[in-house]
Amino acid sequence: MASPRLTIDMWADVLCPWCYVGEHRLSTAVARSPYAADIELKIHTWQLDPNVPTEVSWIPEYRVRKFGVTPDQARAMESEVAGQAAADGLPYVLDRPVSNTLDMLRLVHLGNEHGVGWQYMAAMHSELFGSGNADTFEHETLIRLGERLGIPGDEIRDVLATHRYAADVQADHAAAVALGARGVPFTVLGNRLGIPGTAGIRQYTDAIDQAWELVND
Repeated sequence: MASPRLTIDMWADVLCPWCYVGEHRLSTAVARSPYAADIELKIHTWQLDPNVPTEVSWIPEYRVRKFGVTPDQARAMESEVAGQAAADGLPYVLDRPVSNTLDMLRLVHLGNEHGVGWQYMAAMHSELFGSGNADTFEHETLIRLGERLGIPGDEIRDVLATHRYAADVQADHAAAVALGARGVPFTVLGNRLGIPGTAGIRQYTDAIDQAWELVND
């Protein structure tokens, strides 16, 4: 008899720096797990700020405007995440673009249909936080990232030209709220254990072991 699989669900947004770090840590914990071959990672979407304009701005001014902090405070907020990312060996660009993420999140749902939603979100995170590419939010960038994962470019263009998956983004958000989420990242293991916020690799590892025992009891 095949071993039961353990499903791990994570909710995230492309703009969320802690999601970038958490996604990496969870992936690392899964890769190191003796149950890795029987674990399925599922990505879900949560738009942190639907009111962000589609016009590109830059993270320091965005934080000043959204949180009412000084430029120095905005940079300190970024430096905290950057330090943790660096400790994990993740590149992290302090000055990077900001724009509305609805198109990206809709594409993550397309990616899920092709079995690469997790990888698509990770590629977007890497493009934004790892390189700070000013064109991260441009359609051609999103098409390029998707095609690298085997998603047909025509399908990506069709999503970008329509409102497909917008309802799915809203449904994901509602599902997370129903589970008690108040922000992202938010992780649920085996439909049993919830982890709000970003955990360390060891914490994710321990949670995987605990969830595995629960679902295989």
